[in-house]
Amino acid sequence: MARPFRFGVATADHQCEAYTGQDDIRDVWERVRGLTPRGRATDFWQRYREDVDLAKGLGCRAFRLSLAWARLEPEPGAWNDEAFGHYRDVLQCLRGADMITVVTLHHNTWPLHVQAAGNGAGMLDANFPAKMAAYASEVARRLGDLIDYYVTINEPNQLVYGFIKGFWMRAYAVPPGLEPYATSEQQMDAVLQLIPNLFRAHALARRAILELRPEAKVGANPLVLGLPRWLQRLADRNATHLPSPDHARRQAANLSQRAFLDSGKVDVSIAQIAVTDARTERVLFSEPYAVAPNGRLYAVAMALGSRALLNAVDRALRDVKRSNPNLPHAYNRKTVAHVGREHLRSGDGGHDEVPDLDRSLRAIRKRGVLRVGIHPGVEGQCMPDGKGGYRGLEPEIAQAIARRVLRSPNAKVRFVPLRGEQRLHATRSWLRFFDGVRKSYALFSTLLGANWWNLGMAGRLPQFLCPPECAGMLDYVGVDYYWGVPSIWPRELQRLAAASECRYSNAPVWPGVLEQLLYEAREQFPGKPVIVIENGCVTSADGFSRADYLSAHIREVQRAVAKGVPVVAYLCWSITSNREWGLPFDDNSDFGLYHIDLDHDADLKRVPTEASARYAEIIAQNGGAE
Repeated sequence: MARPFRFGVATADHQCEAYTGQDDIRDVWERVRGLTPRGRATDFWQRYREDVDLAKGLGCRAFRLSLAWARLEPEPGAWNDEAFGHYRDVLQCLRGADMITVVTLHHNTWPLHVQAAGNGAGMLDANFPAKMAAYASEVARRLGDLIDYYVTINEPNQLVYGFIKGFWMRAYAVPPGLEPYATSEQQMDAVLQLIPNLFRAHALARRAILELRPEAKVGANPLVLGLPRWLQRLADRNATHLPSPDHARRQAANLSQRAFLDSGKVDVSIAQIAVTDARTERVLFSEPYAVAPNGRLYAVAMALGSRALLNAVDRALRDVKRSNPNLPHAYNRKTVAHVGREHLRSGDGGHDEVPDLDRSLRAIRKRGVLRVGIHPGVEGQCMPDGKGGYRGLEPEIAQAIARRVLRSPNAKVRFVPLRGEQRLHATRSWLRFFDGVRKSYALFSTLLGANWWNLGMAGRLPQFLCPPECAGMLDYVGVDYYWGVPSIWPRELQRLAAASECRYSNAPVWPGVLEQLLYEAREQFPGKPVIVIENGCVTSADGFSRADYLSAHIREVQRAVAKGVPVVAYLCWSITSNREWGLPFDDNSDFGLYHIDLDHDADLKRVPTEASARYAEIIAQNGGAE
């Protein structure tokens, strides 16, 4: 008998529920990193009925939401009856609208007491799976009669980036981040603790739910990239054939360190370079030191992979900012590990010396002089001093960096005037032309490039990654798909890397691979229903409007269904504009079918878009839930 197919929409607690003064881990992350706080968000807590009505008006028969764990369990083992009562009202509203409910338990955020456990180990703590199971059990007991599908952990394969970062990344992409100056080996050690803990947490949570609600469907939704299938198979084979944790640790060096560091004309460039998405693909940027006339931030540029130099530059900037309190403090690289350490003078864990994590400091120290690119002629930033030198904020920063790097109060600086794009290029060598290839090799030659969640569920990962008792613990196959590339041209892979760093408007769109991904899900897990848990687009990406993006991807879903893939639901992300994980609200962060001007509209009015009209048309043409 054919399963009914349903169209639906989604949202998530931290992204849509207003901040009440009670922190979750993301609130802390946004605060210490200087990111955009959620504020009122979309006020979904108060206005959920309005959004449910909007979804029903589109013809949707499925709705995904997440529960705020920090609201439900504000203290260990202390459950908030009022919060549970609220979510019960929301789920009953969805039932009244004739929608199936898809509920996420852990949607990229968790309570502070969970993070504090194990001396701050959080998800690495040996007791985390049991905590997750206790939470899942309480939800199933109190709300389970109104929940059809559970997502235990949202995009588990993305959580690793809270513990490891590529050589091209200036900061951890998601919380919690590690202690300052963690080595590549320490980063991979954390990942090797996290992955089996996530599998155990999912398996124990599923068991707890099914003990109380045997009819429930429990799974997860790994984020899948659209890649040439031979490349994905190669990355997956690498993961399935890892012989030991030591091999994984050695691979980590490919990801977090460059085999060859660039040696350009200058070591750093302090030349009124505004931080842009395109430029972050080509250099590492420091914390900001000034605001440009157009509102963008000026920062120090240096070669990709120069981790130790970046640490020294940021430390030097903090030295300068202590005597210049009006300088911007946003765009920093702090992690949750910094919480409670604001009293420390250095602001980065109390280290007086920057560890030599790579070779980026050694050549400078051997030379005995720091080479600095400058752009003279801007009053206040950099001007000739009439004595053969330079004055202004940027030369002051250069001297502070030199003192840090060369460990001398009288450190030497050689200023190199630069113009135009040379301000950026002078930090790099000819190796910059191979950035795309080197990033791709770094990612896909390590465990992290694999679809390791589904490999573990299929029983194909080594036991040190996925304990045998966790394999097969799913009742449906969840798929999150947004971006992909049909080739391995460096420029295409660079854009895919941009998507992983939340530069969505630069992301590559490849609808054609979605049918194949769904077909592979059926082959990997025979007999299991498949749900597209997330798929959607910002205002526009890669020449696709949001409306055209939806049309193209839904066509691929329909083709898969026509070929017998048991897809039971397609959920569009998202019903309205949301606060997208600390990003500024603009076209790069707005996935909403209904637009809300989150920054300027006090009424938070839901405004229909071309995409909402298109989605309603598609649903109507396909018979709604049939």
